[in-house]
Amino acid sequence: RHRRKFIVTGAVVGSIYLLMSYAQKRLREWQEREAKKFFEMTRKKQHFESTERTCNQTILSLSKIVSESILSVLNTEEIVQKLQDNPDMKLALWEQMKIMIFTRICVLVYALTILNVTLRVQLNIIGGYLYRDSVHEDGPMIDGDLQAKYLSLCHHFVGPGVEDLVKQIEKAVKRVVEPISLKKKITLQEVEQVFWSIQTILCT
Repeated sequence: RHRRKFIVTGAVVGSIYLLMSYAQKRLREWQEREAKKFFEMTRKKQHFESTERTCNQTILSLSKIVSESILSVLNTEEIVQKLQDNPDMKLALWEQMKIMIFTRICVLVYALTILNVTLRVQLNIIGGYLYRDSVHEDGPMIDGDLQAKYLSLCHHFVGPGVEDLVKQIEKAVKRVVEPISLKKKITLQEVEQVFWSIQTILCT
């Protein structure tokens, strides 16, 4: 009788020990998985934040270059100087000034928006590939040449691209703004409508 109790007790204790060992093993596995997930999330977050900082710094730097390029192409100071030197051409010069001011505003808005969106998309794509390459050992998915090709699009935009954009927008501005008389007083709502009309032409 005592022997049977001993056997039963031993079986129970053994079962409890096995269950505890199994539970501890599963707990360790779960902790390891959770720790791995945590470190992976932390690494991704740090990588994303680093990419965002790079985006912001690059956009800030290139925005200044783009703005200066636009102001150089659409130089109102030259017209102001001509207005001072050529009173007989005032009407024509004021017409040029009208076109140039609207063109400058539109180009600045479009150019800086294009630059912002394009750079963020490109740098995040490159950053995603670089992150993927850093955690996998089956060879890089993006090399230096491909990175250079991505970023060369922005460099092209900062140079010849801005000039092309100015030409396209200037055509649309002329269609909308030329009929407006210099003597006409326009309201803020009408100015807003002018910009909407320009945008409609550019989008069609």
